[in-house]
Amino acid sequence: MNEPRPVVVVDGEAGDERVAAARRALEDAGYPVASTPARAVTDELDPLPAAVVWSTTVANPVSLLESLRERRPELPAVVLSNEDLDGDLLSEVVAADVSEVVPPGRSVADAVERAVEKSEAARRRREAETQLATLFEESTDPVVEYEFDDGEPVVRSVNRAFAETFGYDRDAAEGESMNDLVVPDGKEAEARSLDEQVLAGRRLDIELERETADGIGKFLFRNLGVETGPGGPDGYAFYIDITAQKERERQLQRQNERLNEFAGVVSHDLRNPMGAAKHRIEMARQTGDDSHLDSALAALDRMDELLGDVLRMARQGEAVGQTEPVSVREVAETAWTHVATADAALTVEADAHIVADRGRLTQLFENLFINAVEHGSTSPDSWDHGGDGESAEDAETAVGVGLGPDGTLFVEDDGPGIPPEERSNVFKSGYTTRESGTGYGLAIVRQVARAHDWEVGITESADGGARFEFRGIELAEE
Repeated sequence: MNEPRPVVVVDGEAGDERVAAARRALEDAGYPVASTPARAVTDELDPLPAAVVWSTTVANPVSLLESLRERRPELPAVVLSNEDLDGDLLSEVVAADVSEVVPPGRSVADAVERAVEKSEAARRRREAETQLATLFEESTDPVVEYEFDDGEPVVRSVNRAFAETFGYDRDAAEGESMNDLVVPDGKEAEARSLDEQVLAGRRLDIELERETADGIGKFLFRNLGVETGPGGPDGYAFYIDITAQKERERQLQRQNERLNEFAGVVSHDLRNPMGAAKHRIEMARQTGDDSHLDSALAALDRMDELLGDVLRMARQGEAVGQTEPVSVREVAETAWTHVATADAALTVEADAHIVADRGRLTQLFENLFINAVEHGSTSPDSWDHGGDGESAEDAETAVGVGLGPDGTLFVEDDGPGIPPEERSNVFKSGYTTRESGTGYGLAIVRQVARAHDWEVGITESADGGARFEFRGIELAEE
Protein backbone atom coordinates (compact mmCIF):
# COMPACT_ATOMS: atom_id res chain seq x y z
CA MET A 1 0.00 0.00 0.00
CA ASN A 2 1.40 3.42 -0.95
CA GLU A 3 2.33 5.79 1.88
CA PRO A 4 0.17 8.94 2.00
CA ARG A 5 1.86 12.00 0.57
CA PRO A 6 2.82 14.69 3.09
CA VAL A 7 1.12 18.04 3.48
CA VAL A 8 3.63 20.90 3.30
CA VAL A 9 2.98 23.58 5.92
CA VAL A 10 4.71 26.92 5.42
CA ASP A 11 6.50 27.96 8.57
CA GLY A 12 5.59 31.19 10.25
CA GLU A 13 7.28 33.14 12.98
CA ALA A 14 8.04 31.38 16.22
CA GLY A 15 4.91 31.27 18.28
CA ASP A 16 2.51 31.56 15.32
CA GLU A 17 -0.23 29.59 17.02
CA ARG A 18 -2.43 29.39 13.90
CA VAL A 19 0.28 27.55 11.94
CA ALA A 20 1.12 25.33 14.87
CA ALA A 21 -2.54 24.43 15.40
CA ALA A 22 -2.91 23.60 11.73
CA ARG A 23 0.10 21.30 11.89
CA ARG A 24 -1.28 19.46 14.91
CA ALA A 25 -4.74 19.09 13.34
CA LEU A 26 -3.28 17.60 10.17
CA GLU A 27 -1.12 15.14 12.11
CA ASP A 28 -4.13 14.11 14.21
CA ALA A 29 -6.05 13.48 10.97
CA GLY A 30 -3.28 11.11 9.83
CA TYR A 31 -1.47 13.33 7.36
CA PRO A 32 2.34 13.30 7.29
CA VAL A 33 3.40 16.92 7.73
CA ALA A 34 6.50 18.62 6.34
CA SER A 35 7.53 22.20 7.08
CA THR A 36 9.26 24.68 4.80
CA PRO A 37 9.93 28.42 4.82
CA ALA A 38 7.89 30.53 2.39
CA ARG A 39 10.92 31.30 0.24
CA ALA A 40 11.50 27.58 -0.40
CA VAL A 41 7.94 26.39 -1.05
CA THR A 42 8.35 25.92 -4.79
CA ASP A 43 11.62 24.08 -4.22
CA GLU A 44 9.97 21.48 -1.98
CA LEU A 45 7.52 20.05 -4.50
CA ASP A 46 9.33 16.84 -5.48
CA PRO A 47 7.89 14.41 -4.82
CA LEU A 48 4.56 16.14 -5.19
CA PRO A 49 2.91 16.72 -1.77
CA ALA A 50 -0.78 16.17 -1.12
CA ALA A 51 -1.31 19.90 -0.51
CA VAL A 52 0.37 23.12 0.60
CA VAL A 53 -1.01 25.03 3.62
CA TRP A 54 -0.04 28.49 4.82
CA SER A 55 -1.44 31.37 6.79
CA THR A 56 -1.97 34.90 5.55
CA THR A 57 0.17 35.94 8.51
CA VAL A 58 3.13 34.09 7.05
CA ALA A 59 3.28 35.26 3.44
CA ASN A 60 1.37 37.27 0.91
CA PRO A 61 -1.15 34.68 -0.29
CA VAL A 62 -1.48 36.11 -3.80
CA SER A 63 2.21 36.17 -4.71
CA LEU A 64 2.78 32.73 -3.22
CA LEU A 65 -0.23 31.30 -5.08
CA GLU A 66 0.96 32.74 -8.37
CA SER A 67 4.42 31.27 -7.87
CA LEU A 68 2.92 27.93 -6.89
CA ARG A 69 0.54 27.79 -9.85
CA GLU A 70 3.42 28.53 -12.22
CA ARG A 71 5.21 25.38 -11.05
CA ARG A 72 2.33 23.09 -10.09
CA PRO A 73 -1.05 24.34 -11.36
CA GLU A 74 -2.82 21.18 -10.16
CA LEU A 75 -1.50 21.19 -6.56
CA PRO A 76 -4.16 21.86 -3.85
CA ALA A 77 -3.46 25.11 -2.02
CA VAL A 78 -5.16 25.86 1.33
CA VAL A 79 -4.94 29.35 2.88
CA LEU A 80 -5.61 29.98 6.56
CA SER A 81 -7.25 33.39 6.73
CA ASN A 82 -7.38 35.68 9.76
CA GLU A 83 -10.11 37.99 10.93
CA ASP A 84 -8.33 40.98 9.40
CA LEU A 85 -8.47 39.59 5.80
CA ASP A 86 -10.35 42.26 3.87
CA GLY A 87 -12.71 41.58 0.97
CA ASP A 88 -10.37 42.85 -1.73
CA LEU A 89 -7.55 40.55 -0.67
CA LEU A 90 -9.94 37.63 -0.39
CA SER A 91 -11.12 38.29 -3.96
CA GLU A 92 -7.51 38.31 -5.16
CA VAL A 93 -6.84 35.02 -3.39
CA VAL A 94 -9.87 33.37 -4.97
CA ALA A 95 -8.94 34.78 -8.39
CA ALA A 96 -5.46 33.27 -7.98
CA ASP A 97 -7.12 29.84 -7.90
CA VAL A 98 -6.86 28.91 -4.26
CA SER A 99 -8.36 25.52 -3.42
CA GLU A 100 -9.73 26.35 0.04
CA VAL A 101 -9.84 29.39 2.35
CA VAL A 102 -10.13 28.37 6.01
CA PRO A 103 -11.45 31.07 8.37
CA PRO A 104 -10.60 30.92 12.08
CA GLY A 105 -12.50 28.19 13.92
CA ARG A 106 -12.89 25.96 10.87
CA SER A 107 -11.20 22.53 10.40
CA VAL A 108 -8.04 22.74 8.33
CA ALA A 109 -7.94 18.93 8.03
CA ASP A 110 -11.42 18.90 6.48
CA ALA A 111 -10.39 21.70 4.11
CA VAL A 112 -7.29 19.75 3.01
CA GLU A 113 -9.37 16.61 2.46
CA ARG A 114 -11.85 18.52 0.27
CA ALA A 115 -9.04 20.18 -1.67
CA VAL A 116 -7.30 16.84 -2.28
CA GLU A 117 -10.55 15.21 -3.44
CA LYS A 118 -11.30 18.08 -5.84
CA SER A 119 -7.76 17.95 -7.18
CA GLU A 120 -7.99 14.20 -7.73
CA ALA A 121 -11.36 14.54 -9.50
CA ALA A 122 -9.91 17.27 -11.70
CA ARG A 123 -6.93 15.04 -12.51
CA ARG A 124 -9.19 12.15 -13.54
CA ARG A 125 -11.29 14.51 -15.63
CA ARG A 126 -8.20 15.84 -17.41
CA GLU A 127 -7.01 12.31 -18.13
CA ALA A 128 -10.40 11.35 -19.51
CA GLU A 129 -10.51 14.48 -21.65
CA THR A 130 -7.01 13.73 -22.96
CA GLN A 131 -7.96 10.15 -23.80
CA LEU A 132 -11.16 11.31 -25.48
CA ALA A 133 -9.28 13.93 -27.47
CA THR A 134 -6.79 11.29 -28.61
CA LEU A 135 -9.57 8.88 -29.54
CA PHE A 136 -11.37 11.66 -31.39
CA GLU A 137 -8.38 12.73 -33.43
CA GLU A 138 -6.76 9.38 -34.12
CA SER A 139 -9.89 7.33 -34.78
CA THR A 140 -9.98 5.80 -38.26
CA ASP A 141 -13.77 6.20 -38.20
CA PRO A 142 -15.43 9.57 -38.81
CA VAL A 143 -16.29 11.31 -35.52
CA VAL A 144 -18.18 14.55 -34.86
CA GLU A 145 -18.12 16.58 -31.65
CA TYR A 146 -21.53 18.24 -31.45
CA GLU A 147 -23.80 20.38 -29.34
CA PHE A 148 -27.52 20.93 -29.60
CA ASP A 149 -28.85 24.35 -30.54
CA ASP A 150 -32.64 24.58 -30.40
CA GLY A 151 -32.93 20.83 -30.96
CA GLU A 152 -30.53 20.81 -33.92
CA PRO A 153 -27.12 19.05 -33.66
CA VAL A 154 -24.42 21.56 -34.55
CA VAL A 155 -20.81 20.62 -35.34
CA ARG A 156 -18.20 21.81 -32.86
CA SER A 157 -15.36 19.94 -34.55
CA VAL A 158 -14.69 16.90 -36.76
CA ASN A 159 -11.71 14.56 -36.97
CA ARG A 160 -9.56 13.86 -40.02
CA ALA A 161 -11.46 10.69 -40.94
CA PHE A 162 -14.72 12.64 -41.10
CA ALA A 163 -13.21 15.32 -43.32
CA GLU A 164 -11.81 12.69 -45.70
CA THR A 165 -14.93 10.52 -45.79
CA PHE A 166 -17.53 13.25 -46.18
CA GLY A 167 -15.40 15.68 -48.18
CA TYR A 168 -15.51 18.75 -45.93
CA ASP A 169 -12.75 21.06 -44.78
CA ARG A 170 -12.53 20.72 -41.01
CA ASP A 171 -12.77 24.45 -40.33
CA ALA A 172 -15.67 24.85 -42.76
CA ALA A 173 -17.65 22.09 -41.03
CA GLU A 174 -17.51 23.79 -37.62
CA GLY A 175 -20.74 25.58 -36.73
CA GLU A 176 -22.74 23.80 -39.43
CA SER A 177 -25.76 21.57 -38.89
CA MET A 178 -24.73 17.90 -38.83
CA ASN A 179 -27.86 17.02 -40.77
CA ASP A 180 -27.11 19.54 -43.53
CA LEU A 181 -23.63 18.04 -43.96
CA VAL A 182 -24.38 14.32 -44.15
CA VAL A 183 -28.12 13.51 -44.38
CA PRO A 184 -29.12 12.52 -47.95
CA ASP A 185 -32.31 13.69 -49.61
CA GLY A 186 -35.34 11.79 -48.39
CA LYS A 187 -33.79 10.95 -44.99
CA GLU A 188 -34.63 14.22 -43.20
CA ALA A 189 -37.50 12.77 -41.16
CA GLU A 190 -35.30 9.87 -40.05
CA ALA A 191 -32.59 12.31 -38.95
CA ARG A 192 -35.05 14.39 -36.91
CA SER A 193 -36.27 11.23 -35.17
CA LEU A 194 -32.69 10.31 -34.27
CA ASP A 195 -32.04 13.80 -32.92
CA GLU A 196 -35.08 13.52 -30.65
CA GLN A 197 -33.88 10.17 -29.33
CA VAL A 198 -30.40 11.53 -28.61
CA LEU A 199 -31.86 14.57 -26.85
CA ALA A 200 -33.94 12.19 -24.72
CA GLY A 201 -30.73 10.51 -23.57
CA ARG A 202 -31.06 7.35 -25.63
CA ARG A 203 -27.86 5.57 -26.69
CA LEU A 204 -28.11 4.71 -30.39
CA ASP A 205 -26.43 1.88 -32.26
CA ILE A 206 -28.12 1.64 -35.66
CA GLU A 207 -27.37 1.21 -39.36
CA LEU A 208 -28.10 4.15 -41.63
CA GLU A 209 -27.16 5.75 -44.95
CA ARG A 210 -25.31 9.05 -45.24
CA GLU A 211 -24.05 11.23 -48.09
CA THR A 212 -20.27 10.90 -48.49
CA ALA A 213 -17.78 12.46 -50.87
CA ASP A 214 -18.15 9.32 -53.05
CA GLY A 215 -21.94 9.00 -52.87
CA ILE A 216 -24.29 7.23 -50.49
CA GLY A 217 -22.49 5.12 -47.89
CA LYS A 218 -23.74 2.73 -45.24
CA PHE A 219 -22.68 3.36 -41.65
CA LEU A 220 -23.12 1.99 -38.16
CA PHE A 221 -24.05 5.11 -36.18
CA ARG A 222 -23.25 5.38 -32.47
CA ASN A 223 -23.62 8.40 -30.22
CA LEU A 224 -21.78 9.08 -26.98
CA GLY A 225 -23.29 11.70 -24.69
CA VAL A 226 -20.91 13.44 -22.30
CA GLU A 227 -21.36 15.60 -19.21
CA THR A 228 -19.11 18.64 -19.35
CA GLY A 229 -19.04 22.06 -17.84
CA PRO A 230 -20.46 25.20 -19.45
CA GLY A 231 -19.29 25.55 -23.04
CA GLY A 232 -18.47 21.85 -23.43
CA PRO A 233 -19.88 19.50 -26.09
CA ASP A 234 -23.11 17.54 -25.66
CA GLY A 235 -21.64 14.44 -27.20
CA TYR A 236 -19.82 12.64 -29.98
CA ALA A 237 -21.25 10.92 -33.07
CA PHE A 238 -19.35 7.97 -34.55
CA TYR A 239 -19.89 6.86 -38.16
CA ILE A 240 -18.42 3.39 -38.67
CA ASP A 241 -18.25 2.71 -42.41
CA ILE A 242 -19.86 -0.65 -43.24
CA THR A 243 -20.38 -0.02 -46.96
CA ALA A 244 -17.86 -2.69 -48.03
CA GLN A 245 -19.19 -5.12 -45.43
CA LYS A 246 -22.76 -4.70 -46.69
CA GLU A 247 -21.61 -5.17 -50.27
CA ARG A 248 -19.87 -8.41 -49.29
CA GLU A 249 -23.03 -9.54 -47.52
CA ARG A 250 -25.06 -8.71 -50.63
CA GLN A 251 -22.66 -10.66 -52.85
CA LEU A 252 -22.72 -13.58 -50.45
CA GLN A 253 -26.51 -13.54 -50.44
CA ARG A 254 -26.61 -13.58 -54.23
CA GLN A 255 -24.09 -16.40 -54.32
CA ASN A 256 -26.25 -18.33 -51.89
CA GLU A 257 -29.27 -17.67 -54.07
CA ARG A 258 -27.43 -19.08 -57.08
CA LEU A 259 -26.37 -22.10 -55.04
CA ASN A 260 -29.98 -22.57 -53.98
CA GLU A 261 -31.01 -22.41 -57.62
CA PHE A 262 -28.39 -24.99 -58.44
CA ALA A 263 -29.54 -27.21 -55.59
CA GLY A 264 -33.14 -26.85 -56.74
CA VAL A 265 -32.29 -28.10 -60.20
CA VAL A 266 -30.12 -30.93 -58.90
CA SER A 267 -32.75 -32.09 -56.43
CA HIS A 268 -35.79 -31.70 -58.64
CA ASP A 269 -35.22 -31.14 -62.36
CA LEU A 270 -32.53 -33.82 -62.65
CA ARG A 271 -34.69 -36.40 -60.89
CA ASN A 272 -36.86 -37.21 -63.90
CA PRO A 273 -34.10 -37.73 -66.52
CA MET A 274 -32.02 -39.62 -63.96
CA GLY A 275 -34.93 -41.92 -63.23
CA ALA A 276 -35.58 -42.37 -66.92
CA ALA A 277 -31.93 -43.29 -67.58
CA LYS A 278 -31.95 -45.88 -64.78
CA HIS A 279 -35.20 -47.35 -66.05
CA ARG A 280 -33.96 -47.66 -69.65
CA ILE A 281 -30.68 -49.26 -68.57
CA GLU A 282 -32.58 -51.78 -66.46
CA MET A 283 -34.90 -52.51 -69.40
CA ALA A 284 -31.88 -53.07 -71.65
CA ARG A 285 -30.48 -55.56 -69.14
CA GLN A 286 -33.76 -57.42 -68.91
CA THR A 287 -34.67 -57.51 -72.59
CA GLY A 288 -31.30 -57.23 -74.33
CA ASP A 289 -32.82 -54.49 -76.51
CA ASP A 290 -30.08 -51.86 -77.10
CA SER A 291 -32.63 -49.27 -78.22
CA HIS A 292 -33.30 -48.62 -74.55
CA LEU A 293 -29.69 -47.45 -74.23
CA ASP A 294 -30.33 -44.74 -76.83
CA SER A 295 -33.13 -43.41 -74.65
CA ALA A 296 -30.84 -43.59 -71.62
CA LEU A 297 -28.19 -41.57 -73.48
CA ALA A 298 -30.81 -38.98 -74.42
CA ALA A 299 -31.74 -38.66 -70.74
CA LEU A 300 -28.08 -38.18 -69.81
CA ASP A 301 -27.71 -35.52 -72.51
CA ARG A 302 -30.68 -33.75 -70.98
CA MET A 303 -29.03 -33.84 -67.56
CA ASP A 304 -25.83 -32.40 -69.03
CA GLU A 305 -27.81 -29.55 -70.60
CA LEU A 306 -29.54 -28.75 -67.33
CA LEU A 307 -26.24 -28.67 -65.46
CA GLY A 308 -24.67 -26.46 -68.11
CA ASP A 309 -27.37 -23.81 -67.76
CA VAL A 310 -27.21 -23.69 -63.98
CA LEU A 311 -23.40 -23.77 -63.75
CA ARG A 312 -23.16 -20.80 -66.11
CA MET A 313 -25.36 -18.83 -63.75
CA ALA A 314 -23.55 -19.97 -60.60
CA ARG A 315 -20.08 -19.21 -61.98
CA GLN A 316 -20.61 -15.99 -63.89
CA GLY A 317 -23.23 -14.25 -61.79
CA GLU A 318 -24.07 -10.65 -62.58
CA ALA A 319 -20.62 -9.49 -63.59
CA VAL A 320 -18.88 -8.72 -66.85
CA GLY A 321 -15.28 -9.00 -67.91
CA GLN A 322 -13.57 -6.57 -70.26
CA THR A 323 -15.95 -4.43 -72.27
CA GLU A 324 -15.07 -3.19 -75.73
CA PRO A 325 -16.73 -1.92 -78.90
CA VAL A 326 -18.33 -4.97 -80.57
CA SER A 327 -20.34 -5.31 -83.75
CA VAL A 328 -23.96 -6.24 -83.10
CA ARG A 329 -24.11 -7.99 -86.47
CA GLU A 330 -20.93 -9.99 -85.92
CA VAL A 331 -21.83 -11.18 -82.41
CA ALA A 332 -25.42 -12.00 -83.35
CA GLU A 333 -24.41 -14.02 -86.43
CA THR A 334 -21.74 -15.87 -84.40
CA ALA A 335 -24.27 -16.72 -81.68
CA TRP A 336 -26.68 -17.98 -84.35
CA THR A 337 -24.16 -20.62 -85.41
CA HIS A 338 -23.98 -21.91 -81.81
CA VAL A 339 -27.63 -22.99 -81.60
CA ALA A 340 -29.77 -25.55 -83.40
CA THR A 341 -31.78 -23.26 -85.64
CA ALA A 342 -33.67 -25.90 -87.68
CA ASP A 343 -35.36 -23.99 -90.53
CA ALA A 344 -35.42 -20.67 -88.71
CA ALA A 345 -33.98 -17.54 -90.33
CA LEU A 346 -32.03 -14.68 -88.76
CA THR A 347 -32.12 -11.07 -89.97
CA VAL A 348 -29.75 -8.50 -88.42
CA GLU A 349 -31.01 -5.01 -89.14
CA ALA A 350 -28.22 -3.18 -87.33
CA ASP A 351 -24.55 -2.84 -88.17
CA ALA A 352 -23.68 -0.60 -85.22
CA HIS A 353 -21.05 -1.15 -82.56
CA ILE A 354 -21.94 -1.16 -78.88
CA VAL A 355 -19.81 -1.34 -75.72
CA ALA A 356 -20.16 -4.82 -74.19
CA ASP A 357 -18.45 -7.95 -72.96
CA ARG A 358 -18.28 -9.95 -76.20
CA GLY A 359 -18.60 -13.37 -74.54
CA ARG A 360 -21.56 -12.47 -72.38
CA LEU A 361 -23.33 -10.64 -75.21
CA THR A 362 -22.92 -13.81 -77.26
CA GLN A 363 -24.47 -15.76 -74.39
CA LEU A 364 -27.40 -13.33 -74.30
CA PHE A 365 -28.09 -13.76 -78.02
CA GLU A 366 -27.75 -17.55 -77.79
CA ASN A 367 -30.41 -17.85 -75.14
CA LEU A 368 -32.78 -15.49 -76.93
CA PHE A 369 -32.31 -17.38 -80.22
CA ILE A 370 -32.91 -20.73 -78.51
CA ASN A 371 -36.03 -19.29 -76.92
CA ALA A 372 -37.33 -18.00 -80.28
CA VAL A 373 -36.52 -21.11 -82.31
CA GLU A 374 -37.76 -23.66 -79.79
CA HIS A 375 -41.01 -21.81 -79.17
CA GLY A 376 -41.69 -20.54 -82.67
CA SER A 377 -44.66 -22.81 -83.19
CA THR A 378 -47.86 -21.19 -84.40
CA SER A 379 -49.79 -22.96 -81.65
CA PRO A 380 -50.86 -20.40 -79.05
CA ASP A 381 -50.13 -22.90 -76.27
CA SER A 382 -46.62 -23.70 -77.43
CA TRP A 383 -44.63 -20.87 -75.88
CA ASP A 384 -42.30 -21.66 -73.04
CA HIS A 385 -39.31 -19.67 -72.04
CA GLY A 386 -37.05 -22.03 -70.27
CA GLY A 387 -34.53 -23.07 -72.93
CA ASP A 388 -34.96 -26.85 -73.11
CA GLY A 389 -32.84 -27.67 -76.17
CA GLU A 390 -35.68 -29.08 -78.33
CA SER A 391 -36.22 -27.78 -81.87
CA ALA A 392 -39.45 -26.48 -83.35
CA GLU A 393 -41.34 -28.99 -85.38
CA ASP A 394 -44.20 -27.36 -87.17
CA ALA A 395 -43.21 -23.84 -88.31
CA GLU A 396 -40.31 -21.85 -89.70
CA THR A 397 -39.40 -19.01 -87.36
CA ALA A 398 -38.10 -15.59 -88.34
CA VAL A 399 -35.82 -13.91 -85.82
CA GLY A 400 -34.71 -10.28 -86.06
CA VAL A 401 -31.99 -8.28 -84.30
CA GLY A 402 -31.66 -4.53 -84.52
CA LEU A 403 -31.27 -1.12 -82.89
CA GLY A 404 -34.23 1.21 -82.59
CA PRO A 405 -33.95 4.92 -83.39
CA ASP A 406 -33.57 5.63 -79.65
CA GLY A 407 -30.62 3.23 -79.35
CA THR A 408 -32.66 0.34 -77.92
CA LEU A 409 -31.27 -3.09 -78.79
CA PHE A 410 -34.00 -5.61 -79.62
CA VAL A 411 -34.40 -9.27 -80.47
CA GLU A 412 -37.81 -10.28 -81.84
CA ASP A 413 -39.55 -13.20 -83.52
CA ASP A 414 -42.80 -13.94 -85.30
CA GLY A 415 -43.88 -16.72 -82.96
CA PRO A 416 -46.91 -16.80 -80.66
CA GLY A 417 -45.46 -14.18 -78.31
CA ILE A 418 -45.69 -14.04 -74.53
CA PRO A 419 -49.02 -13.22 -72.85
CA PRO A 420 -48.84 -9.85 -71.03
CA GLU A 421 -49.79 -11.45 -67.71
CA GLU A 422 -46.76 -13.76 -67.93
CA ARG A 423 -44.10 -11.23 -68.94
CA SER A 424 -43.16 -10.36 -65.36
CA ASN A 425 -42.52 -14.04 -64.57
CA VAL A 426 -40.48 -15.35 -67.47
CA PHE A 427 -37.14 -14.01 -66.19
CA LYS A 428 -37.44 -15.80 -62.86
CA SER A 429 -34.97 -18.63 -62.37
CA GLY A 430 -36.65 -22.01 -62.84
CA TYR A 431 -39.87 -20.55 -64.26
CA THR A 432 -41.24 -22.55 -67.18
CA THR A 433 -44.62 -23.60 -68.57
CA ARG A 434 -43.28 -26.69 -70.34
CA GLU A 435 -42.74 -30.02 -68.67
CA SER A 436 -39.29 -30.33 -70.27
CA GLY A 437 -38.14 -26.72 -69.78
CA THR A 438 -35.35 -25.76 -67.36
CA GLY A 439 -36.57 -22.23 -66.70
CA TYR A 440 -33.02 -20.82 -66.83
CA GLY A 441 -32.57 -19.55 -70.40
CA LEU A 442 -34.23 -16.16 -69.92
CA ALA A 443 -32.93 -15.89 -66.37
CA ILE A 444 -29.45 -15.90 -67.90
CA VAL A 445 -30.56 -13.20 -70.36
CA ARG A 446 -31.66 -10.98 -67.48
CA GLN A 447 -28.42 -11.72 -65.66
CA VAL A 448 -26.28 -10.61 -68.61
CA ALA A 449 -28.38 -7.44 -69.03
CA ARG A 450 -27.99 -6.52 -65.37
CA ALA A 451 -24.26 -7.13 -65.56
CA HIS A 452 -24.09 -4.45 -68.28
CA ASP A 453 -26.46 -2.10 -66.39
CA TRP A 454 -29.05 -2.51 -69.13
CA GLU A 455 -32.79 -2.55 -68.59
CA VAL A 456 -34.61 -5.44 -70.22
CA GLY A 457 -38.29 -5.54 -71.07
CA ILE A 458 -40.72 -7.64 -73.11
CA THR A 459 -43.31 -6.42 -75.56
CA GLU A 460 -44.97 -7.66 -78.75
CA SER A 461 -43.30 -7.63 -82.16
CA ALA A 462 -44.99 -6.28 -85.28
CA ASP A 463 -45.84 -9.88 -86.26
CA GLY A 464 -47.34 -10.69 -82.87
CA GLY A 465 -44.32 -12.54 -81.54
CA ALA A 466 -42.05 -11.81 -78.59
CA ARG A 467 -39.84 -8.72 -78.65
CA PHE A 468 -37.08 -8.32 -76.05
CA GLU A 469 -35.79 -4.75 -75.67
CA PHE A 470 -32.60 -3.62 -73.94
CA ARG A 471 -32.23 0.01 -72.91
CA GLY A 472 -29.18 1.82 -71.58
CA ILE A 473 -26.96 0.53 -74.40
CA GLU A 474 -23.77 2.54 -74.90
CA LEU A 475 -23.02 3.07 -78.58
CA ALA A 476 -19.35 2.94 -79.48
CA GLU A 477 -17.67 5.67 -81.48
CA GLU A 478 -17.53 4.64 -85.11
